Amino acid sequence: MNTKFKAALKMSTLTPDGKATKAEHVVTLMALATNYFPTANLPLPLANVTTAINNLHTAILTAAKGTVGSVSHMHETERVLVQLLSVLRAYVEMVANNSIDAKTIIEAAGMDAVKNGGGGTPVSELTITSLGNGAVQISVPRNTGEKAFIYQYSTDGGTTWLELDYSYLATITLRNQTPATVLHFRFAPISKTKGAYSQAKSGIVL
Repeated sequence: MNTKFKAALKMSTLTPDGKATKAEHVVTLMALATNYFPTANLPLPLANVTTAINNLHTAILTAAKGTVGSVSHMHETERVLVQLLSVLRAYVEMVANNSIDAKTIIEAAGMDAVKNGGGGTPVSELTITSLGNGAVQISVPRNTGEKAFIYQYSTDGGTTWLELDYSYLATITLRNQTPATVLHFRFAPISKTKGAYSQAKSGIVL
């Protein structure tokens, strides 16, 4: 079995200017690595990210002049850029973990490859499959004694969780989602008692 990796941008501690610089690095490398990331398969055009980078640079300069409302506008353009990069990050992670060398592919996109699981965190065995037309299939393993599953999903990177289903099925489908949206999923098995939630796993809606 291949070691599963998560793609990390590590931008939470960066300044707005630092985030713009990181984004430029990611766009440049992904544009060069078309063997891994064919243009036709990208969830969004890299040009969209470049536009968001330029908008953030402009907003940073305006905020430095102290114009009324300029700081809040800068942070809004910063959030837009981070959201676009989150879509690319989820796509890179999906491509990488369907290959024989996930670490190389993640690093080819200018991101950090982090081993998935370990420590005291439950390891997710979720399988996320984008079916197209806004549908995402979620499959989980059924271990001995597990009678049902609680499925949850998040639209904000795992900050808040929404109940998706309580089901006796090990495979369910979430429908009517917006294409290019990044969703996170987790599940808890039910046997005699409710088990711990799995580690979250992300998927891109196609």
